[in-house]
Amino acid sequence: MRYGIIDIGSNTFRLIIAEITEKSYFVIDGFKENVRLSEGLDKDSFLNEEKLEYGKKTLRMLVDYCRASKCEEIRIVATAALRKARNRDEFISYAKKELGVNVELLPGESEAMYDYIGSINSLSKRDYVFMDIGGGSTEIGLVKDRKLKNSISLPFGAVDLANEFSLRDKPKNDDLKRLEEYVTDKYEEVEWLKEGKDLPLIGIGGTIRTIGKIQKKKDDYPLSAIHNYYIERSAVNSLYEQVSSISRKKRENIGGLSGDRSDIFVGACGAVKYLLDHCGSSHLVISRDGLREGLMFEKCGFGINNIKKNPLRLSVENMMLVYDVDVDHAVHVHFLMTRLFEELKDIHGMKDDMKDIMYASSMLHDVGKLLDYKNHHKHSFYIMLNSMLKGMNNKRQLISAVVAGRHTTHKLKENLEDYYKLLNKEEQDNIEKLSVLLMMAEGLDRSNSMRIKDIKCEKHNDAVIIKTFSDEDITLEKAYLKFFENIFNSTFGCHMVVV
Repeated sequence: MRYGIIDIGSNTFRLIIAEITEKSYFVIDGFKENVRLSEGLDKDSFLNEEKLEYGKKTLRMLVDYCRASKCEEIRIVATAALRKARNRDEFISYAKKELGVNVELLPGESEAMYDYIGSINSLSKRDYVFMDIGGGSTEIGLVKDRKLKNSISLPFGAVDLANEFSLRDKPKNDDLKRLEEYVTDKYEEVEWLKEGKDLPLIGIGGTIRTIGKIQKKKDDYPLSAIHNYYIERSAVNSLYEQVSSISRKKRENIGGLSGDRSDIFVGACGAVKYLLDHCGSSHLVISRDGLREGLMFEKCGFGINNIKKNPLRLSVENMMLVYDVDVDHAVHVHFLMTRLFEELKDIHGMKDDMKDIMYASSMLHDVGKLLDYKNHHKHSFYIMLNSMLKGMNNKRQLISAVVAGRHTTHKLKENLEDYYKLLNKEEQDNIEKLSVLLMMAEGLDRSNSMRIKDIKCEKHNDAVIIKTFSDEDITLEKAYLKFFENIFNSTFGCHMVVV
């Protein structure tokens, strides 16, 4: 089924459309419109006519698009701005009578819950504090042992802070001081935040993605991924000092900061900085998945009572279904690669923390076949590098993609120089070694028939004897493995003999 999710935020209306089956999910489309409903609230919390009409028009556009995209179900949720608006019933009634859809007023606690569902199913962290700063509210939660322990919705967002403390243009020092005192006091009032001391801060929402985009531009970061991107606390502090000391016009020239966010960015960035300080978090980690993805995961059956223990496994298994990968072959290649890793430990000398890389690269090494068999290694590299491999940080995703892209006799003719800037010498050496192990594992099941049930490796002088256990003819496998004799020798410094 096609499932449309419309998030009526205080700053932005956002839509995602997901294709959901009994076994898989895939986001196929998305759209956003910067409406800024919260700017239309007067001192008595009435939404002015201009913003009300703009909101109605935008909602109609998104609902019509969902229907044109053949969505069988549309879920619409509204957050802080409509929660605050005393005349919200006019908007909700319009949606029901004119568009035939229901708009749910999502309580702040529910908003935080869906942020948790979105982030926990996408990140491998066990303990963290999360923050989603929107236009009209800020949701904060504490996760311990992958369970939501506490959460709260605080009554301020990016638009509120910009208005209350005169931060749209170049702020005055007094206004910045008032901002610091205000948000710090709000954090102090949340007693359970003390339990989040020294935990990483997971950031959700447009403001925090913007912080990531700016930092990536500054660092000339070569990867497109924003999910699971790490930013040091010192970098957030530096960014806040920069944006709070210049005019809006100058902020618009900062790479990664869009013009439609430049006037409300200072206060929101400050709120992130002061929460990092309050919790003593050493870094900020960006989760691209939040409220909307939480709603999608719930629809898929991964809601509050069925959180997935292993986000990487969830993500990989889902990709295999979407890209029609031969699951049995992939599982067997993963088994063989793991066995080679174990049997050749004394030769390859790699640490034991390669399990997630071996899992992702072996299970997805053929994912590019859906596009073209001849160059599927290259397509596998590209798909893995640019897809959202949840539960894996950017660097390990890069390593996994390169290893998968080098699993055949064909060379990966991509310019990897920029990517390799992210990797130290040991990590680059690991790519060489893991690539050979994946080549061999693939070769040991070249017939896609799982004929080889197990292997055993023995070192004799300058040779490694790879003993195969099979009751069937493995002539094809042995013939194919001969292609890798030279690269095995040059990588590990010994000859390879398969028997």
